[in-house]
Amino acid sequence: MIRIKELRTEKQISQKDLAKHFHVAQSTISSWEKGARDPDTATVAALAAFFGVSTDYLLEKTDIRSDTRTTLDDIKFALFGTTDIDDATLEDIKAYARFKREQYNNR
Repeated sequence: MIRIKELRTEKQISQKDLAKHFHVAQSTISSWEKGARDPDTATVAALAAFFGVSTDYLLEKTDIRSDTRTTLDDIKFALFGTTDIDDATLEDIKAYARFKREQYNNR
């Protein structure tokens, strides 16, 4: 997972800020960057979406960053085990995620 540091640096985001965004400890980000620990599958998909790259790029399986559509498919697959999710369902999921984010931020 060395590419987390590379991508984080490109976006000029600190480990602390990335940790806050993903609701993990800064030491967790550090462990991921050093390769001492690996994030779970859903987190890999979320990190890829956050950085706008494919999970394969994030996991150093390819040097091709990919486009947004592939990243969206990665997220669908991580959440549901399939990429065959209709747009209406996806919009419902996004709305729920926004609701949960607001709920989390307001506690």
